[in-house]
Amino acid sequence: MSIITELSRRNVIRVAVAYIIAAWLILQVADVILGNIEAPEWVFRAILLVVAIGFPMAMLFAWAFELTPEGLKRESEVDRTASVTRETGHKLDRAIIAVLIVAVGYFAYDKFSVEEAANDISTTTIAGDDESASPADSIPSIAVLPFINMSSDPEQEYFSDGISEELLNLLAKVPQFQVAGRTSSFAFKGENDDLRVIGESLGVDNILEGSVRKSGDRVRITAQLVKVDDGFHLWSETYDREVDDIFAVQDEIATAVVDELKVTLLGFEISEPDNESLYSNGDAHNYYLQGLFFLNRDGPDNLRKAVDFFQQAVDLVPESALARVNLARAHIQYSGQGDEGTVEALKSGRKELANAFALAGDIPEAYIAKAELAISYDWDWHAADEALERALSLRPGDITAGIIRADLDSKLGNIDEALRRYSALLSRDPLDPVLQLSHAGQLIAVGRLNEAEAQLKSILAQDPATTFANASLGLLLVLDARPEEAMSYIKNEPVQYVRMTYTAVVENALGNTESAARAQQQLLDLHGDAASYQQAEIFAMWGEPDRAVEWLARAYEVRDPGLSDIKSDILLQSLHEHPGFIAILKEMNLEE
Repeated sequence: MSIITELSRRNVIRVAVAYIIAAWLILQVADVILGNIEAPEWVFRAILLVVAIGFPMAMLFAWAFELTPEGLKRESEVDRTASVTRETGHKLDRAIIAVLIVAVGYFAYDKFSVEEAANDISTTTIAGDDESASPADSIPSIAVLPFINMSSDPEQEYFSDGISEELLNLLAKVPQFQVAGRTSSFAFKGENDDLRVIGESLGVDNILEGSVRKSGDRVRITAQLVKVDDGFHLWSETYDREVDDIFAVQDEIATAVVDELKVTLLGFEISEPDNESLYSNGDAHNYYLQGLFFLNRDGPDNLRKAVDFFQQAVDLVPESALARVNLARAHIQYSGQGDEGTVEALKSGRKELANAFALAGDIPEAYIAKAELAISYDWDWHAADEALERALSLRPGDITAGIIRADLDSKLGNIDEALRRYSALLSRDPLDPVLQLSHAGQLIAVGRLNEAEAQLKSILAQDPATTFANASLGLLLVLDARPEEAMSYIKNEPVQYVRMTYTAVVENALGNTESAARAQQQLLDLHGDAASYQQAEIFAMWGEPDRAVEWLARAYEVRDPGLSDIKSDILLQSLHEHPGFIAILKEMNLEE
């Protein structure tokens, strides 16, 4: 009797087939369940080890023992004429078929449900300036949630946030992706919501999440890509690297996500320029991430900290264009918000931006900074438009560039186009209060006051201290002939110069001219020419056009960044026929 015949008679082959199919199914299910509960990786490895060890033991057991009507017996003790191995074999065949059906069903669902999403990819490349795409479009959509800081030091949070943001920027470079905005994705930081709920809130089909554990010069990054509609893991990986090698990990993760979503890139480079030295110096990259952490929080104090950290990164790697351009952006933004040293900050911003372009001009951040300068301080609208076009061609999904582009349309008086762009951007970053506020401003400009009021109240319901939201709602109520209601919001505006400006406007609308004059004088005493534009707004709303134009001329002389809103500012509408106003528009290349 051959060994194959004996293996078959003792059902060893059937047991082997059943074991292999069942083991495969168990491992697939375990991978999904353990991934969803974020179990440590060693748990899955332990299951795999048990399954592997169990196979030869099962084979040995099937060879040495036989299941009889009297129970389990050693095969050598069973009379061949009384053996029931044939009947046992039939039972095993039925069991194999049942398990195989389950396994094939699981495999088919897992394979084809993923491919169905991938096959929906539009064959038309999205233009860099087309923000009109919505989640309904048949292209892959993804959100990058803030990676969890697993380090023992909670102050390492900036590091995990930075990794998440850099991954988001890498994926936003892929024109075939729709990437949810940073602000909306980060709104779920620290929350334990179901990924399906998060995906529905953000309007995305896929979510990239993970964790970061940093200890000394070593870092462990775990990332996983989850399909929102069924919670299945499409891909997951863990990376143990030196901090100096962090960008290689980011590139690997982004590339794996692209591959998993079946996007054909045809040679598309997902990494940053090869000559970017920031990622080869762990300390510099660390300072850079800390700078991003504070740059994203806005406000003079945070911007000063951002400048300090970016400067330290530049000191370590002076040839880094990325570090220099973000240092430039921190300086430029501080120059428009700070209380002192703003002129020097603007000069430093220009200098660092020039250095960044000299080192490596083709990075989106450089063109974004160029556009910000051109709009707020140089009033060079054509240069701003060209810079934004270039930024969006380099990173088509960049929300910041998209917002500035919409803002540029607004400043040029193209309110309908600005409204369209803001609406499209909100579909990708629905929880960004700044974006919501800008959208509400456009609604006010076109007279859709009821919609704007609902949106502003929604913003304030989420955060009553949202910058400019109280003031915007107060203005709306004044325009809607409800000044009594307006004051209850104006007094809660956290930005001092804005609160004073709108207090002067609302008090005057209420007939309290003395209170209005006190607020106007207080603004002048505290901010002087730095608030020239706000003084013009006050006098325009008071019905004193000549004085308003005088203050606009002063704002022009001091290069007040607020002056870039002169054409679209609803507070200045009464001045549009004034010769002095028209002359300033001409000087700023904003005439019709």
